[in-house]
Amino acid sequence: MTIPVHENGSSPTTDQTESKAQLGLDSGHALMQHGEAAFYDFVAQQLEPALGRSLPQMEVRCKNLSIIAKVPVVKHSSSSATSELPSVYNSLKHA
Repeated sequence: MTIPVHENGSSPTTDQTESKAQLGLDSGHALMQHGEAAFYDFVAQQLEPALGRSLPQMEVRCKNLSIIAKVPVVKHSSSSATSELPSVYNSLKHA
């Protein structure tokens, strides 16, 4: 099943459907091929009729936003040291 979308992600009218790209439902890559705006429009087009009303909208604006993250850093102190990605498996392996 494919859903027609404009290049900018908005929904076309029935006259414009044949000349526009199609949003494929074959895989996640096919859904995101036209960008996240097209995907969100597709989800809204499916949910709004099912709910019987439009989805609520929200806009978030920030001033002086600061983001802090703990990021592990691996230093190569010797040539035999191997760097591992932080994962559940590697954390349990060294516990």
